[in-house]
Amino acid sequence: MLRRKRFWFGLVISASFLAFFLARTDFDEIEHAFAGADFALALAAVPLYFLGFWLRTMRWRYLLRPVNGGITTRRLFPVVLIGLMANNVAPARVGELVRAYLLGERESMSKSTALGTIAVDRAFDGLTLVAILGIAVALSGADAAVKGIGVATALLFAAASAVLVALAFSPRQARGWLLRLIRLLPESLAAAVEDLLDAFLSGLVALRSPRALASAALASVGSWLVEASMYAVVGEAFHLGVGFEVYLIIVAAANLALSIFASPGGVGPFEVATREALVFFNVSGAAASAYALALHALLLVPIIIVGLVLLWLTQLSLHELFGVSKLPAAPVATSQGVE
Repeated sequence: MLRRKRFWFGLVISASFLAFFLARTDFDEIEHAFAGADFALALAAVPLYFLGFWLRTMRWRYLLRPVNGGITTRRLFPVVLIGLMANNVAPARVGELVRAYLLGERESMSKSTALGTIAVDRAFDGLTLVAILGIAVALSGADAAVKGIGVATALLFAAASAVLVALAFSPRQARGWLLRLIRLLPESLAAAVEDLLDAFLSGLVALRSPRALASAALASVGSWLVEASMYAVVGEAFHLGVGFEVYLIIVAAANLALSIFASPGGVGPFEVATREALVFFNVSGAAASAYALALHALLLVPIIIVGLVLLWLTQLSLHELFGVSKLPAAPVATSQGVE
């Protein structure tokens, strides 16, 4: 029942954002924008997207090293792509559960521990995107008020990063403090949130190693810079004429929007965030709308195709994959260091 509600809620989010997007789109002008685009150049940018996810897979491997040091990036990459495919065709970030399930089955490890490392992996994405947004906005040609927002965003990144590292080094104390807040929630919801908290804290163990933390941070920044490069190449194909800092703002704003509004494949929120960011930097509405639609198609379709092929190779069906049950809670890691 809950899954059905999440499904319909995701569709409502997509429909609402798409309605807003379409209401601000001139279809005659957007046709001209598509007609003038270099689609060969746009398609040539797709490998950059997969390269970005290879780097994100490396980051996940760094986070997994303390619990299973023998997993290679090559073995993890198909799991990441299948999980991303699941996120693209279903709402509520079900792909994260899919990743935990597949990793647990393939590597004979605790699925709840895998889920904990995925939660930390997603936290790295959020922190990196917030940092990119803050720095890019501060360096852009926007007015002083907007630049001030960028500086505030960068400061928020620094504070959130400090909290994450503090949680990694004091998981039991952090759990006790957070449980006091969780117990203010309704009992049924509190139990689910407590399970998620335990999984997240168990995934923080790698961050106690300065080398692992630095490696994960570098891989995270590199992955999003590569993805922004993909956005920039597609932008060149649509002759947008904006600087690289604008594509950094788009990659951060659009993907942060997807983390807040869990619609299937991010359809709707992605288009609106991308279009509005470009219009703010004086790109015409028609060109911005055409770019947003084409870019999102290039992000979704190749991953869905590759993910389905990889899923077929694992001899699993979509029905089996989306039937992943609730994962058990992970034990809270001790404060012992990591080599």
